[in-house]
Amino acid sequence: MAGTRRDDAGSTDSALDKSSSFAARLTHLIATIHPPDRKPYSYREIAHGVADATGVSMSATHVQQLAVGARLDPKRSHIQALAQFFGIPVTYFFDDAVAEEIDKQVDDVVAWRDTEARAMAQRAMRLSPRDRETVSTLMDQLNSYDANRPRSGRARKPE
Repeated sequence: MAGTRRDDAGSTDSALDKSSSFAARLTHLIATIHPPDRKPYSYREIAHGVADATGVSMSATHVQQLAVGARLDPKRSHIQALAQFFGIPVTYFFDDAVAEEIDKQVDDVVAWRDTEARAMAQRAMRLSPRDRETVSTLMDQLNSYDANRPRSGRARKPE
């Protein structure tokens, strides 16, 4: 079937599941791509920013409808304008491999936007190479510990 896919259980769903839909990707961009030390752009700020940067007119309501999936067929000019506003290639919205690569880059930027993480990295850079290696090993061990720690609900009170 064109536009559908079959999963292992034999059921079909649309070619773009929620995780890779235009709306989900736009929502992710809105949540993550914004200046440091401030909240994400509002729909109104995005609409104004798109108009200022590209000359393409969009209302805040239209941006919101695209982000929540209420409008499923965005105009090509709107897609291009949103991509330009967020500084990503247009293919981000349609190509899973491109989206995955961009999302990794965005995650790195978001991590650096975290002032505590940035301060830790700056402090680590003042250490000797040997001490940086020790800190790196310790961080790997902590990450491994967190990954292997059982995730349970509330702990019971001892009786």
